[in-house]
Amino acid sequence: MDRLGVSRDGAGSDPLCQSCWQGRQDRAAAGERRRLAAVLRERLDVDVPEGCGACGSAHPVPECWLCGWSHLAAARAAQEAVDAAEAAREAERFALLAQITEAEGRVDELAAWVARLRAVVDGYPAGSGRSRAVELLADLLARDAAARSTARGRPGALARVAGVLAVDADWRSGRRAMPGRARSAELAGCTERAVTAAWSRAAGLGWAVRTEAGRRLSLAERVETGRAQDRACYDLVPLHRGDPAGRAGYVPAALAVLADLVEHAAALLAAAQEHLDGLRARAGGWVERREAARRVELRAAVATTVGRVRDVVRASIDGGNLFPPHMVSQGEYLSSCSYRGLVFSPPIAPAASEDRRSRREGRASRSSTSRGRGLRRDGAGSPRAWRPRPFERPSAGPRAHRPRPQWAGWAYDLARAVQGRWAWLRPVALPRVAATLGAMLGPDWTAGALDAWVRRARSRPLLVEPRDPAAYLRAVLEDALTGPDAPPHPAARHTRHQRVLAAMQAAVQRERRDQARAAEDERGQAAVRPGARSAAAEAALAAIRARTPGHLRRADRAALLDPAAGGGGECAWPAVAQPGGGLPPAPRP
Repeated sequence: MDRLGVSRDGAGSDPLCQSCWQGRQDRAAAGERRRLAAVLRERLDVDVPEGCGACGSAHPVPECWLCGWSHLAAARAAQEAVDAAEAAREAERFALLAQITEAEGRVDELAAWVARLRAVVDGYPAGSGRSRAVELLADLLARDAAARSTARGRPGALARVAGVLAVDADWRSGRRAMPGRARSAELAGCTERAVTAAWSRAAGLGWAVRTEAGRRLSLAERVETGRAQDRACYDLVPLHRGDPAGRAGYVPAALAVLADLVEHAAALLAAAQEHLDGLRARAGGWVERREAARRVELRAAVATTVGRVRDVVRASIDGGNLFPPHMVSQGEYLSSCSYRGLVFSPPIAPAASEDRRSRREGRASRSSTSRGRGLRRDGAGSPRAWRPRPFERPSAGPRAHRPRPQWAGWAYDLARAVQGRWAWLRPVALPRVAATLGAMLGPDWTAGALDAWVRRARSRPLLVEPRDPAAYLRAVLEDALTGPDAPPHPAARHTRHQRVLAAMQAAVQRERRDQARAAEDERGQAAVRPGARSAAAEAALAAIRARTPGHLRRADRAALLDPAAGGGGECAWPAVAQPGGGLPPAPRP
């Protein structure tokens, strides 16, 4: 219990909280009063009636006006309803205060991010050190453009994600960039999958190096840090290792990306402030005039910063044609004005197609309608603007369909039953649950058998609201199917686990057997058998063969091996005692 206190009844007794101890004291005092009243009645010889004076019943009857407790029960029920309503209002008020605190923290975080982006963008014309992110982002754009083999395709989220990564890094060195996947997706306005792909692309281009991998923290680390996941950390490449001349042409594009990030962050900040105002209005609060004025000033400053950057980008586009024009028809050029930064876009007349057959038979197409001829704003041909359509090669045959998995016939029914039994698994898509169950279980399993086996095999109870239900389902099955006890029905994960254990045991036994054989061979080689040559004899024979010819080394070899000629050897038998060779017998007395 959270309110446990010290013992009130002496050493060895259980500790009680204040309310429990007070209740115990009250009950003890009431019992003592009843005992004293009984003793007093016995001494005074007072006859106290045991039943009710009106109805004579020994127990309270609701219909009796004297002993009935109907009015007391109604009053008690009314008071309990009032207490429950008050408790609900207090709980709602505390929950609203917690939401207001969280919303204030989010507003402060987004305001700090907007201030950091403005410091980067506004400090670049003055040469401030905090504008290093502009050069870093321009370096990435230059590397990406150099690595591309074609200019076709839709623009991805690499520039925006890299802009968040560059601004989040240390402005002094470009290291320790750790924005987090979910936060990067929110600040860049894309999905988390796009963030992962952008990080991989940046690391592949050599622009970012991952120094710390994200992982799930332990219980002690979660208690200390207050979060469940550890973010990945990236170090960006220093500017002196890049190409200054190559990235100089992409500085306007980097400024445009950062300006988009500023606008997006300002929109997020405005939405967070509106949400905070709504929560404060529900709690009976209001927005102070100083805070409202500060919001207006911040929005004006953001608009000024974005406008200045747009002017710089527009000047670079007009002067150097930073973004190559996209050749479209007369009816499509108006949609590209805001993207290219132009107030009015010049009309582009489509050229006549040459020997081009359309599969759509006269329907609209967004692809280029000219071959070998492109139009610039000055009307001259431009090979850079010409993007020919690739040739359509006939395929060898229809694409092979992916084979249907074996669990497709039974896993879906099992997944529906399991979702009906485990409420925390209902938000997960049914195919994902079916794939997880089909990869680890068999067709003989049922939802009841799975629930009973998981609760029996695991020592810990199941969570009510896990953060990632699909991952938690895999962890639960992994824990339940890799124990020493066999499950009631065949399971693929348990079978693979047993095979791995058998392979490991066989490898250990094989290693021990090989070690025993090697030790036995070593002992056999070291031992000298009767009638065999020792290692010293073999070495002496090899030396004799090396330094003498064949007809001379026979005598040396005979002297070495013959005990009589060589004076004995390791292979000579000991002398046998002959009859009469011992001591003379002693004379008899």
